[in-house]
Amino acid sequence: MLKFVILSAVLMATIGAFPAVAGTDLKEDPSCAEVNYSYAATRSSWFYSAKLYDARSDGSLKQIGEMRFGKETAYFHDLAKPKWTRSNRMNWTLMDVDGPKFRSCVLVDEGTEEGKKVKHYTATWHQDPYNAYIDIWFWSEGKRMVRAKRHFMDENQANLEFGTTAGTVMEIFDYNPMTGGAPYEL
Repeated sequence: MLKFVILSAVLMATIGAFPAVAGTDLKEDPSCAEVNYSYAATRSSWFYSAKLYDARSDGSLKQIGEMRFGKETAYFHDLAKPKWTRSNRMNWTLMDVDGPKFRSCVLVDEGTEEGKKVKHYTATWHQDPYNAYIDIWFWSEGKRMVRAKRHFMDENQANLEFGTTAGTVMEIFDYNPMTGGAPYEL
């Protein structure tokens, strides 16, 4: 019994010394507080849409998909396929399997777009199995995302999975409730 207690104590001490897988931290990165708030405000919105683009190396954008989110339903259209797909809206989270979704956030700039103040941050983004360097622009007031540009660390993975040419996806958000509704093509 004493051996079991000692072994259990050693195991608990080891687990306490290594609280996360492969040395990662399972707490939110404090440098990403505004980015996390923006992500939460965006993903909590009931009716919104986002268009996905292949951000090409020459700076041009080619639309590759569209997402629409209702209160409980999500719709996705991969433009390489003829039809929209419908699913239950997934719960969003600020954490990934190996820690925070956003890490190492840096405020790059504050500007104005269409008469609204916008903040621009850079960070690293994780959503298993993907990792990317991300630029995020969000409104200073209301904190919802305007756009997000992800340059995937594994460009080939992004090119194969998302149909990109340079491993970069631009997501542009629209909060008009009419764009968040069910598509007619269903």
